[in-house]
Amino acid sequence: MIDRNWRRIATGCGLAAPIVALGVIVLATLIASPETFTWRGRALSDMGRYEARTFLLFNGGLILGGLLGVPFGWRLWLESRNVLERLGVVLLWVATVGLIGIGVFFLGHTEFYLDTYLHGVAAVLYFGAAPFAQWVYGSGLVLADEQRLGLYSLWLGIVHPLVWLGWLLSRTGTSDPTAWFAVPEFVAALAFGLWIGLLALEQYQRADSKPGKQRF
Repeated sequence: MIDRNWRRIATGCGLAAPIVALGVIVLATLIASPETFTWRGRALSDMGRYEARTFLLFNGGLILGGLLGVPFGWRLWLESRNVLERLGVVLLWVATVGLIGIGVFFLGHTEFYLDTYLHGVAAVLYFGAAPFAQWVYGSGLVLADEQRLGLYSLWLGIVHPLVWLGWLLSRTGTSDPTAWFAVPEFVAALAFGLWIGLLALEQYQRADSKPGKQRF
């Protein structure tokens, strides 16, 4: 019973993680001052600077969203049926650590702690590992005869390179090559968050559809 309750809680964390992380990002964009953030002129991480009014909201939301993803990864690990699914979970954890790191090592954190600037490393971990987690885990789902969810995973993973490539092409030859950087950041985060939500919903529905054989 205790193990079943922990699995149920972990699935709930998977449902909550993208809602928290994406919800905080959207809310922060609405209340951030123009000096702190604009879609054209700033990155999302600018809302996490210490002097910004969104400092606690933005960084706290990313940290909480990432922490919620850790137990959900454990839930997926328990349900893994092949090596690709397990490797996908590991990559999901890497991306989750990166998301937490973006909040912990906010822009300008070296003025308060650590001499080494780690925000860029955390961002690369998150945005770099996220699509690979989707591709690898999605491939594992296909091998496990869950083609529909597997294809959703693969398609959402493809969104990442497409949006970044589209942004790079749109900036070629322009006078402001970093403009609109927040747009591919948000779309990539949205694709990853939707994927986590779909996996969590599938886990929830799978257990609910077999009341006599619940895997919670």
